[in-house]
Amino acid sequence: MLHPRLSALSHSARINQILQTLTLSPDRPLLERLTTRYLQSISPNSSLGKHLLQVCTARRLPQTEQIQHLLLSSFIPWAASPANPLPIHPALKASLASLSKLIDIRKPEDLYPDARRYKRQIHLHVGPTNSGKTHSALRALLSAHTGVYAGPLRLLAHEVFTRVNHGQIAPDLPPRPCNLLTGEEQKISSPTAGLTSCTVEMLSCHQFYDVVVIDEIQMIGDTFRGDAWTQAILGVQAKEVHLCGEESVVGLIERIAHSCQDQFFLHRYQRLTPLKVADSSLHGDLSKVQRGDCLVTFSRNNIYALKKAIQSATNLRVGMAYGGLPPEVREREAQMFNRGGEVKGEGGYDVLVGSDAIGMGLNLKIKRVIFQSLHKFDGRNEVPLSTSQIKQIGGRAGRFGILPGAAASAQAGESQVGPDDRSASIPQASGTVGEVLTLNESDMSLLRKSMVAPFGAIDRAVLKAPFSTVEGLARRVAEGVRYASLLELRRMLTLTRPEFAIGDEKNAGAIADALQGIPALSLAERDLFCSAPVSSRSPIAIAALQAWARAHSLRREVDFLGWVRHEKVEQTIASIESTIINSSESPPPPKKKQNQLKLEKMHNETLLRLESIHKCLVLYLWLAFRLPESFLHFELCHQLKLRTETALGIGLNSI
Repeated sequence: MLHPRLSALSHSARINQILQTLTLSPDRPLLERLTTRYLQSISPNSSLGKHLLQVCTARRLPQTEQIQHLLLSSFIPWAASPANPLPIHPALKASLASLSKLIDIRKPEDLYPDARRYKRQIHLHVGPTNSGKTHSALRALLSAHTGVYAGPLRLLAHEVFTRVNHGQIAPDLPPRPCNLLTGEEQKISSPTAGLTSCTVEMLSCHQFYDVVVIDEIQMIGDTFRGDAWTQAILGVQAKEVHLCGEESVVGLIERIAHSCQDQFFLHRYQRLTPLKVADSSLHGDLSKVQRGDCLVTFSRNNIYALKKAIQSATNLRVGMAYGGLPPEVREREAQMFNRGGEVKGEGGYDVLVGSDAIGMGLNLKIKRVIFQSLHKFDGRNEVPLSTSQIKQIGGRAGRFGILPGAAASAQAGESQVGPDDRSASIPQASGTVGEVLTLNESDMSLLRKSMVAPFGAIDRAVLKAPFSTVEGLARRVAEGVRYASLLELRRMLTLTRPEFAIGDEKNAGAIADALQGIPALSLAERDLFCSAPVSSRSPIAIAALQAWARAHSLRREVDFLGWVRHEKVEQTIASIESTIINSSESPPPPKKKQNQLKLEKMHNETLLRLESIHKCLVLYLWLAFRLPESFLHFELCHQLKLRTETALGIGLNSI
């Protein structure tokens, strides 16, 4: 036996449960003989054996779920193959063989035959933050007749869209018409534009491009969104595909490129502005915070509290940026920080307090990055930040944004640098060194080790089996099986090879359960709603999705106006907007501390509700983009979204 965790009895019950769902269950004694013989057949030197041993001996949990996925996905093909020496009824063996064919995506590149018609050039641009890697790829994009930029955030898609249209990628490159496509909106600069800027999920695999730029390629290993990057690199039709990201993906991308029979080119970049770890921390003294600092912490409450503490300890103005805020609001806060962090009295913020959201997608003129802590709550425990997270966030120090009119050559090694390396500029002060440090001295040792440590290799690309797999499983299960169970079956049974991993579908499963009571939805409609940008942990968003999905299933217009009234959207926005009027009046008499704290709590709760409302508005726009026959109030929703973003900015400023 490979490992004690791989006993037949410990897994035959789960295998039997899956087979029963698929109406394929053999009798119990036969199943136990099959699982025993199957485990005996796994060689420790095989790729499956090595992977199983790696999972069994790993310290991180959950191991059982990973083990069962590996065993289940490979058990069914084995049971249906000549390698199985035990006799099985011919009908059962035929059913297992058919199921094996359905779940087998060990060659996911074959899912994209149109892309396989081309011998693509895969250019991988890797380097630290502020190295010019993305700028080099964008130069290739602008030299092409047709092309597309695909980024991880709609904020980045907007940024590239704007800069390409205004000729702000590089001084020697003229403006080009460029269209915009995100999950929530489409902007057409010209019907004949050859260039598009989009989010990765919107990148088309049905259109041919001369050049494709796919940003933040290390996201390919993200268990929740990585499948979008995997689909992009496997499926996009292009002469040249430029991938930008961390050193951690080099080996994985090279293997994928070779499996696609593409050419692989590696371009490495060095950081263009100096970065160092400070000699010591702030020793917990917030009065040492300086103009141009960015303090990093990892919860909304911590961010609010840290802002107030800095304002109490200094005369500095403090902005905020965290993941719960809409990207548009984070961008506004970044602009206010950039305006005030350099020169006193320019009407912006002196200091920024943010979460790990500052690590991607914001152009920030940060002099020092200061970690309040190097640990983050993962939903259950306080866990240390990964080396990749520390380096990504710490690397934001010493980035100095865009210098208008700057000119420099774009040769490798002297690439110009801009917001997230996506635009042309040169550092505003070539002698300025970015610094990274911690608030408390006890964290400095881990920071020093992490900043010089190499990135850990990302050795698996996250994959999701196509919707056709769900359709095939639905035909094999008994009537009435929940859609969430079909998603779980797909995840547990999908068979792939070692450089790929199956993504997490817990959020989609929770959404599926929330929509289970709407019988009129088709399988394809359930798939669409489960793919929507909504967190299953947001009660207001789930309630909205349920109501809207039910209306659509009945082929009725979604009652958006009714939802706006029910959720008091206008009143919530107005309650924040009124702070402008109140702030211009004479200050009220001093209140008791208890009353003041109560008012602050109410204000923070209103902001949190406004964030939830904004997510619902984005959800409506996303659905209206795909189901316009049911979601008719696109323009009204868009206007409310803009008002919500403005109100959030006002509310943050008044904390």
